[in-house]
Amino acid sequence: MSFEAYKIYQEYEPDKYKTSTQKKVEQALDTAKKEGLVPEAKEAVIEFNEAREIFGKDFLGSEAIKTTFGVELTPDELQEIENIPFTREELEQAKGLGMMLVLRVPRLGEGKNEKPLTIDQIRERFSSGDTLGDPKKKKKQMFYRKKGEGWFDKEKFATQDTPKLGWGLVTKSVLPDSLGKDWDRQEEVLKKWAKENNIDPKTVKRRTPVEITYDTFLYYGANKESLLEDKWDWTGVQSSDGHFVFLVGDFDSDGLIVGYGTRGSADSVLGVCPSR
Repeated sequence: MSFEAYKIYQEYEPDKYKTSTQKKVEQALDTAKKEGLVPEAKEAVIEFNEAREIFGKDFLGSEAIKTTFGVELTPDELQEIENIPFTREELEQAKGLGMMLVLRVPRLGEGKNEKPLTIDQIRERFSSGDTLGDPKKKKKQMFYRKKGEGWFDKEKFATQDTPKLGWGLVTKSVLPDSLGKDWDRQEEVLKKWAKENNIDPKTVKRRTPVEITYDTFLYYGANKESLLEDKWDWTGVQSSDGHFVFLVGDFDSDGLIVGYGTRGSADSVLGVCPSR
């Protein structure tokens, strides 16, 4: 085997042994990064235990899902969600902003008994009452309207829509500045909140009705505490008659309420929770 002496020095003088093409490419990439044309690489993937340490009880993972909905993730699902799509810096900031980290799944049951995790199915699962709360503080019912009594019984957002498998961040309470504002003015509040916290406004959104229902029940099941007991979170989903759906209203002993309103509606208890 011939001895290639230049390889010894390559480690100490790397630039000397690069081709002119390699140097041009590196220079072009460096210029692009400085001009913001190439995104900076994110930090290494964060582990579940690290995320749990940051969020404490506001980390809602597979254990919370099993406790609340009786769902155990399959090996394929676990592999799909093993990478939390946020850096440690983003998670620490989120915790400071009053957000919780939520793992969402789109199903109930498994195999032949598998059903889509819709609002309708959640309502049916808890039709017998509060099986999640503190025995001394149980709610009278989990939904204000039983199946067959709600205006939304046949709405797509209640009968077909499910959460997407994956992680999400969302504030546990509505933004104070969003209260008393109509839907469009709340959109401006969301953009302002994002910019003030150096978050890309394009990554901030409203939750869907099923996401709000799922998150609220998941937190209640894991911590035996109710979110948004006296507030409403306005979604970006419209009902069949064109109204914007809002949840959760008065998730107290009478259960979760599904409401709706016109785009120009405004109320002192109707706000929005930023979600990512």
